[in-house]
Amino acid sequence: MKKIVAVVAFAISAMFADGALAQSKVAILMPGSAGAVPNDFLVRNKDRIGGKGVSTVVTTSSGEAASISQAEAAKGRKVVLVGMSRGAIDVAAALAAGAKVNGLVIVSGMYREAQSRLGSPSLLPRTLLIHNKYDTCRFTLPEFATAFAAWSGGRASVRWVNVQGPEVPKVCGPMGAHGFYRQDSGAVAAINSFIRSR
Repeated sequence: MKKIVAVVAFAISAMFADGALAQSKVAILMPGSAGAVPNDFLVRNKDRIGGKGVSTVVTTSSGEAASISQAEAAKGRKVVLVGMSRGAIDVAAALAAGAKVNGLVIVSGMYREAQSRLGSPSLLPRTLLIHNKYDTCRFTLPEFATAFAAWSGGRASVRWVNVQGPEVPKVCGPMGAHGFYRQDSGAVAAINSFIRSR
């Protein structure tokens, strides 16, 4: 009997070590103004975000994001909200609606509008802002990221992912500096590192 118990205990221990029974995480991805279209930074990288043990969900509804986060948190899962561009406003609205999260990532975000929606930095969990200093979109200028981090009272930090490329007709679109010229590896790595840390 002791031998059987020992074997079962070893098997369970191995499963934990392998991550099979480790506490899973959920990343809720909220795309930019065009919605969940293939070119959106978060949509095109959905399968690369999170990694082992992390489920990803894409939604454009702040209410749905809040609801999903509450349900997953109730199951003991850790939740990270990720908003791209206009998605920054949506994640802010989800937090204001009572989203239960362990972290927040904003990529090339509309930080001033998100700040207005939040009203107070007290609603912010630990937050990572990922931005390209060459972003010339008038809604997401680099200085807005710096100002948001200062407003956050230490809750948010900026990770600069500075890549360059050719001029594009839509500077606020997903193909230019605003979308890292589709050179996504650095930004995705920063998101994944943050999710692992939460």
